[in-house]
Amino acid sequence: MLPLKRWKVLNTDPNKSLIDVLLQNRNLTLNHLDKFKLSDKLHDPFLLEDMEKAVSRILDAISNNEKIGVYGDYDVDGVVSTVLMVKLFQKLNYNIKYFLPDREKEGYGLKRAGIDEAIKNNIKLLITVDNGISSNDAINYANENGIDVIVTDHHLQEGELPPAYAVINPNRKDSNYPFKGLCGAGVVYKLIHALGQKVLDTNNFKNFMLLNLDLVSMATIADMVPLVDENYAICKYGLKGIEESMRPGLVELKKVSGVLGKNITPMIIGFYLAPRINAAGRMKHASVAVDLLLSESIDIAKNLVNELNKLNLKRQSLQQSYLDSTITELEDEGVENKKMIIVENESWSPGLIGLISGRVKEKYYVPAFAFTIDNDGNYVGSARSIDNFNITKALTQFSHLYINYGGHEKAAGVTIPPENFSQFKENIQKYAEENISESDLIQDLLIDSYIGPDQLNESMIYMIGNIGPFGEGNPEPVIAMEKVKIVDVLLIGQGKHLKLFVTKGSREYECIWWQKGNFKNIIKFGMTADIAFKPSINIWNGSKKIQLVIEDMQI
Repeated sequence: MLPLKRWKVLNTDPNKSLIDVLLQNRNLTLNHLDKFKLSDKLHDPFLLEDMEKAVSRILDAISNNEKIGVYGDYDVDGVVSTVLMVKLFQKLNYNIKYFLPDREKEGYGLKRAGIDEAIKNNIKLLITVDNGISSNDAINYANENGIDVIVTDHHLQEGELPPAYAVINPNRKDSNYPFKGLCGAGVVYKLIHALGQKVLDTNNFKNFMLLNLDLVSMATIADMVPLVDENYAICKYGLKGIEESMRPGLVELKKVSGVLGKNITPMIIGFYLAPRINAAGRMKHASVAVDLLLSESIDIAKNLVNELNKLNLKRQSLQQSYLDSTITELEDEGVENKKMIIVENESWSPGLIGLISGRVKEKYYVPAFAFTIDNDGNYVGSARSIDNFNITKALTQFSHLYINYGGHEKAAGVTIPPENFSQFKENIQKYAEENISESDLIQDLLIDSYIGPDQLNESMIYMIGNIGPFGEGNPEPVIAMEKVKIVDVLLIGQGKHLKLFVTKGSREYECIWWQKGNFKNIIKFGMTADIAFKPSINIWNGSKKIQLVIEDMQI
């Protein structure tokens, strides 16, 4: 059963220092480690198509005292995008109304029901955030009812550009913007950048941009967009901003997550902060999360964060229940030789199907869909994909079967009428059979370099950390050590995980291998192995020690 992955070692020159290797493997230089001005790393927002047009229309709306609405989304990116727009207009002393869809009742994206809400509230200018690029029908309906729509989005344009007043999206087919990897909140941040230059004095503008980097960085990491270019700069500053933030909502969120006072990393956002924000939209309504991040009262924030924590606990319990039954069914059916897995259950909450497809993909390393049925009787699905299979491209082949769809290379969503569902499953699985090779189903593990035990110390690990933050596009370094001797193997976390102790030369290291408790009877005392790992510093009860987080092992 070992190894699990295909090792690809990027550096084989033993004379290169590890830091030089890490920088080279990421196309970076030593200057990357120097302090830099954020403004030097941000592209001109007016390079985005329609930005000038959008700014002018917003200024006209303010000048004419028109009612402005913001239409957001229910995940971290959509919540933060909504909060940023509200904060901007608060800064301009202008009241706006925000709308968020109900995941179960309305689903993702701007639809006619959203326009009806805008009409009811006499909105004359509607700004979408983190959605809108595929809402052509709803935007046509808005135009017919005298509402101008400005779309700010980052999702791929699959069809015709929507007939909006302005469409700000670096992933428009005609966009020449130099960086395509912004999340929804990143695109909103560009709009703030453009508008702020026009309406705020220099100090106010700079302060507003810097003070909101905490939220933008959280959305950037949670949405798993590449941490390079502008995103790297945003997160380099923004993570520090989260640590130091005095926003009552963030302070209480960190407190309930057990990370107050800790160094905030992408992992802490991904495992502790983002799931609690996402729990609002998954289990109740995303407005709870928006209210938390907008809150200026510690007492109110405390109540809201406690509610989010309860929703997250409920989410975890439901998710585990869904997963347990799903994995049992898949194991009973047999998943060998499958190139795609599609699971469905009409009782599943739509807010959890993305988590189910993600876990199934991780466990079996094949593209996975999870479907449930919405209130209209349609099949609503969420997909997660492997490195070498573009799931949105695959969906595009059969777009005539859907009510709507969209996404990225590795994640997508789709809504299918019941009469087309069987045809969809047959078509998409046939496409997977024809377009996924056996080689694609072996996960590549990129290893920066082999090192000796003398190179691994606390100082080196802190230097490695300075290259971060790490995430999509700027992966956390994986290094390897040859021929370590296994001297102890323990089960931890109720048998789910492995703790190993290995020696090399005169050094002994503690290792953790997550979710690999089932390997306890394979890995034996006295075995020799090559290990690939991420080095870390584990702090427990005030003491520090090096801990190796195992990625793979070759016995």
